[in-house]
Amino acid sequence: MIYSIGTDMSKDEFSACLQSYDLRSQSHQVISRKTFKNKPSGFKACMSWLARHTRKDPAPIRLTMEATGVYYESFALFAGEHHQQIHLSVVLPSQSKRYIESRGLRSKTDKIDAYGLALMGAERKLDAWKGIDPFWRKLRVCTRTRAELLDQRTQLRNQLHALDHSGVQAGQAEQALRECIQTISSQIDELTKLIGKQLRSRNDLRTQIECLRSIPGIGTLTIACILAETNGFAEFHKISQLISFSGYDVKIKQSGKWTGQPKLSKQGSKYIRRAMFMPASAVVRSEQGPMYELYQRLLGKHDIKMKAHVAVQKKLLSYMYFLWNRQETFNPEKIRRDKAIHQARQKQKKVASTNAEATVDTSLVVSQ
Repeated sequence: MIYSIGTDMSKDEFSACLQSYDLRSQSHQVISRKTFKNKPSGFKACMSWLARHTRKDPAPIRLTMEATGVYYESFALFAGEHHQQIHLSVVLPSQSKRYIESRGLRSKTDKIDAYGLALMGAERKLDAWKGIDPFWRKLRVCTRTRAELLDQRTQLRNQLHALDHSGVQAGQAEQALRECIQTISSQIDELTKLIGKQLRSRNDLRTQIECLRSIPGIGTLTIACILAETNGFAEFHKISQLISFSGYDVKIKQSGKWTGQPKLSKQGSKYIRRAMFMPASAVVRSEQGPMYELYQRLLGKHDIKMKAHVAVQKKLLSYMYFLWNRQETFNPEKIRRDKAIHQARQKQKKVASTNAEATVDTSLVVSQ
């Protein structure tokens, strides 16, 4: 038997559901439900409530919560620091949503979500949450805030442009917009300096960061954003995990003879995809290098510029992952050489399969 507790987090409070789960019979029973405040006093009350209901029959405890914005982080950090004996898992909202729907729970309330998360934690093998490195967390706050300020500045500039061409004299309104734009621009500059200072504060990462700088189109801001969103690639063991996390994986729908149009899932970090757009644009504008050759090759195949542009973004992200882990600099000649070797091997396999002889062993055939 195990205990499984699911928590549905919100800004001010969270709903908790505690269940006991029998591993042999695969049956569960709700022990208790309760709502707590989303603050340190509520966290302590939740753990006291959990200890009170699990004291009589000690068993492993699993805590499952949903990555709802930033509201889950305080409780997750508290549980990870003070209750390390509890197996803590943080799942994506899309994962929990599909699981809860698969259990036939069509309504959505805080209590139902907590119940579904508790059941999910008991039935599924979920990875333990590794926590948030304070260094990457601070860097992530800076990069995300800067990105949001850039969006706000663009919006204000569009409003100012509309006023300038509206034919109506709105001097005071225009002045207010200009002052807002100037203030936001100064804050963006300050955050840019802070991001660079934060990266330079880690001497142990200097070599790996320089390796990423060697990639065409990749600069300090792109490096900071990618590393902040991925915790320095620490949580990824293979490139496919990073591609899926970034939303660059392809979603395919097929049924019988019908095949749908393959599309990007885009169910991942929008900040990573946004950060990779400008480096890919710089590569395309440079009109040189192996990644521009990739762009031209794909463009000649389907003549869709954005599709080829996204492929360059994906390739750049892959190079960042490999060079960071291998601590190597970008070498275009090595890339072309490896590509030529790969193409030669593929050609040999194709020729070998065409000229393959029969593989049936006829040595044991008895002549009549």
